[in-house]
Amino acid sequence: MKGVVFDILRDMIEEKFGLEGWNHLLEKAGSHGMYLSSESYDDSEMVALLGAASDMTGHDVPTLLHSFGEYMVKEFYARFPIFFENSDGLIDFLKSVDQIVHAEVLKFYPDANLPSFSYEEDGEHTLTMIYKSQRKLCHLAEGLISGSAKHFKEPVTIKQPKCMHHGDEVCHIVITVGGADD
Repeated sequence: MKGVVFDILRDMIEEKFGLEGWNHLLEKAGSHGMYLSSESYDDSEMVALLGAASDMTGHDVPTLLHSFGEYMVKEFYARFPIFFENSDGLIDFLKSVDQIVHAEVLKFYPDANLPSFSYEEDGEHTLTMIYKSQRKLCHLAEGLISGSAKHFKEPVTIKQPKCMHHGDEVCHIVITVGGADD
């Protein structure tokens, strides 16, 4: 996982719990806490941090990942506003993630291990994002979607009828903007 993800996690923890909270989290996780944005770190490092954060907050890891995803959107917008500004709303933005956003991310971080998405549209207001990743961070993806919906000021319902955590080969994340399609 790229160091930039750890940097954003640090920012979120420090914002909510201060520098002392971040240092406590690192201590609980047995981590040194020094991350370079462009470097890659073993996924076990993030797993240890999330486990420690779960112990500290009493929230389960899926809930923490969702919250982290929502937080990441603000950071991504600050760093890469053009991805959001070139989209005509949430659905348009989400459909650009795999082909446009991830392609640009790979220019900055060529060795990034990104998830892949394919899409199924069901009417004008419903999109199914088919998520595939060996990391199985679908809860983070849901948080990123939720945060993006907030950015675009569009109410959404997110459901996941298929999930790798329940034995499925891929996750199906169904996003409905506003009300259900008529």
